[in-house]
Amino acid sequence: MSGSRSGSRWRRETGRAGWPDGPRRRRARRARWRRWAAASLAALAVLVTVAALRPAPAGGAGAPTVVMARDVAAGQTIGADDVTVAARPGGQRPVAALSTAQTAVGRVAAAPLSVHEVVTPERLVGGDLLAGQPGDHVALSVPVLDAASVGVRPGDHIDLYATGSGSRAATDVVVLAVRAAEESTGLGSGAPARVTLALDPTQAAEVARGLSALEAGQGLVVAVRHGPGPAQ
Repeated sequence: MSGSRSGSRWRRETGRAGWPDGPRRRRARRARWRRWAAASLAALAVLVTVAALRPAPAGGAGAPTVVMARDVAAGQTIGADDVTVAARPGGQRPVAALSTAQTAVGRVAAAPLSVHEVVTPERLVGGDLLAGQPGDHVALSVPVLDAASVGVRPGDHIDLYATGSGSRAATDVVVLAVRAAEESTGLGSGAPARVTLALDPTQAAEVARGLSALEAGQGLVVAVRHGPGPAQ
């Protein structure tokens, strides 16, 4: 009788000791892990959805800039599929760069435009470049020496001087666009810096004469004025 009671007690004790690793406990643990995993995945899905719907910071990584989406030949009218708008940091964006596609669509390329090229007003033919200028003014692009060093910007009033004679080729004219010099590619010399100017017929004739009078190695330099005013 004593042996029977001892055996029963041993079975009860071993049964209680074995319960944590028993099949029912393992099934319960697996069920709990599945519930936790499902809850975690649901929370992650919510976070991903919220992040996707959150608006991007204004301006992205730079300022909105119109760039060419494909090559366009000179004289071709630019269509909506020819340009796109991308964020460009200041170091990769000319001051005069267009910022909306609408300002380029419908205008004519003044020169061949390459894919990924930043679009500036001087690269296009159209009335926008001379907007606000007197009706008899023309836009004339002029090669100059080292325009970047004096910080020439569209809207500035400048004088042009010939480096050889020191004569003044233009007086108190408005800058419409600025194009930086292009470095040599090894196949030839790079393009010089250029400024596009709003000129009346008399000023245009003076600048043309100044350009024709330049001798080999000479050029035009820019002198920036504080603001519009009479010639000194």
